[in-house]
Amino acid sequence: MELPFNMIDILRNIEAEPGVLVAFAAFHPFALVILIIPLWILKKIGVYKPIESLGIFGFSVTVIFMVGWLMGFVSQILLMFMGVSGLKMLMVYFSMYLCITAFVIVNAAGLRKKFDQDQLKKKPLNN
Repeated sequence: MELPFNMIDILRNIEAEPGVLVAFAAFHPFALVILIIPLWILKKIGVYKPIESLGIFGFSVTVIFMVGWLMGFVSQILLMFMGVSGLKMLMVYFSMYLCITAFVIVNAAGLRKKFDQDQLKKKPLNN
């Protein structure tokens, strides 16, 4: 059994039109919004009860997506305007996400601690 798409055709499409990769880099986090809508409906019904704070895994995934989104879009748009081929852009994009993921995995506890300290500084004092 094989998947219903041909990976070679996708790579050829990216090579022919690198703007597709730039569009993906710009808009892929917005796909999460589409996934949040069913969770919101389940929360309103009462079936789903979210926790108040993210665990270390949720925090890590959030950091990876946010840093990857910002760096990915900027790097891909720059590479496209510099005339880099689509396959090289794709390899840069994959390697960038791999490096961000490795960094966040190694430094997750420190990042979380720093984030929590910054959040405590932002909370107003109750008088």
